[in-house]
Amino acid sequence: MRRMLLIYVALCGLSAGAAAADGPVFAEPAVRADAVAPVFSFEGGLRYWYSSGEASKDLYDSSGTVMVSRLTYDDLGALSGEVFLNATHNPTGIFVKGFLGAGGIPKGSLTDEDFVHPSLSMKSYSSTLSDQHNGRITYFTADLGYNFWNTPRYRMGAYVGYNFWNESYHAIHCAQQAANPGICVPAITNNMGVISQDNDWHSLRLGLAGQTQLTERLSLSGDVAVLFTRLDGKDQHHLRPEINPIPDDGNGHGVQLEAMLNYKVTDLFNIGIGGRYWRAAAAGAAHFEETPGGGRPQILHWEVERYGVFGQASIKFN
Repeated sequence: MRRMLLIYVALCGLSAGAAAADGPVFAEPAVRADAVAPVFSFEGGLRYWYSSGEASKDLYDSSGTVMVSRLTYDDLGALSGEVFLNATHNPTGIFVKGFLGAGGIPKGSLTDEDFVHPSLSMKSYSSTLSDQHNGRITYFTADLGYNFWNTPRYRMGAYVGYNFWNESYHAIHCAQQAANPGICVPAITNNMGVISQDNDWHSLRLGLAGQTQLTERLSLSGDVAVLFTRLDGKDQHHLRPEINPIPDDGNGHGVQLEAMLNYKVTDLFNIGIGGRYWRAAAAGAAHFEETPGGGRPQILHWEVERYGVFGQASIKFN
């Protein structure tokens, strides 16, 4: 339900301007005849994002037809801070925007499933549960775009950009949830590392950004981007040195949605609150041939989601 609400709000940010264009929603301030429109508009500030997320890795055999194992990371709550900057060249409508953020993923869990596969000596289904701690998130976005529709109350533009998104997870302890007697033995202590994952998502962004003025001080904006993404990852099974580490890679798609309600406290200072949803998926290979134990590449499919709310404060020069 939270994800659907975020999508709905983002779409509202792009469509609400049509209603605003039909008639004024507030009295426009008087404009002096000798007033000159600024050549550039700048906005910069700080943002705090509270989010939750999930990630999963499905691993198949070399043929890609039989699933061998599945790693599912759940409840990946994250706290991150950002700096952001937007700039617009008003005569042409060309704009640049971007942000840089980093934070921690202090909690979560990992469910590690291994399926029956006689050729890989797995004779019994296994499902283990581990805690995730001390994870990290880092991300960067830069966009270049053009406002093809720009009125005093409504703005819409298209852009192309780049997004880097890294998440790392560290699972400790191991508790068998199924009946397999050969996994999680001998006993693994509560602070012993079992699996770490570090994924870099590099994405081309194609999107639309819009804003509608609700009142003289209140505005609603939305941002929708389609991703064409490349995954570069590394899987470390700390208790199995013969396969440690395993490089992962793949290509896929994703989406990033954002919506924000902004309030102009003064002509210079603004505050805002918003919601954000990110998703990416990739199909590729786990390269066991590059591990100390050797082997053949195995087909994999990765998915990651992150969604949450943010607050921001900014200084704007028009």
